[in-house]
Amino acid sequence: MKKDVTWKKIGLIVLCLAIGCVLGVILSTVYFGHKLATGMFMLQEKEIFEMGETAEDAYYNQPNEVAVWALESYIKTLNKVKEERSHAGVENPYFILSPDTDLVFAHARLGKLFKQMGDTEKSRYHFEQAISHSKYTKLKCFNTEEDCVRMLDTLDKMHSKSLE
Repeated sequence: MKKDVTWKKIGLIVLCLAIGCVLGVILSTVYFGHKLATGMFMLQEKEIFEMGETAEDAYYNQPNEVAVWALESYIKTLNKVKEERSHAGVENPYFILSPDTDLVFAHARLGKLFKQMGDTEKSRYHFEQAISHSKYTKLKCFNTEEDCVRMLDTLDKMHSKSLE
């Protein structure tokens, strides 16, 4: 009788250890999976942030055609990321980026470049996109093309002063 109780205790201990190990593996996998996903998103955003800096540099230092290509590429990437993360089900699925704000500036810069290149249709389209995206940001003061141009002129002056 005493042997049965001892074997039952040993069996119960082994069962509890097995359940504990299985739960430990599952919970640590979930935890490390979440951390890995967060790290991957941050690396992706860092890459996109650097792409934005490159596009801005092209706007200031390269011929218009190169700047247009860089800004259009940046806009395409931002829109792709916004689409991918729109299904995340969280209020703000970004760690570094603020895509709508970045889209306002990129579209406004493209509008200005196309205006300088004489393509008024594309210029108007990009200024409209900048105004449209500004509604989702704290940049609510962009209501017209003139507002966008004024903002860009200010940024351009600040940029040229910082180089001096």
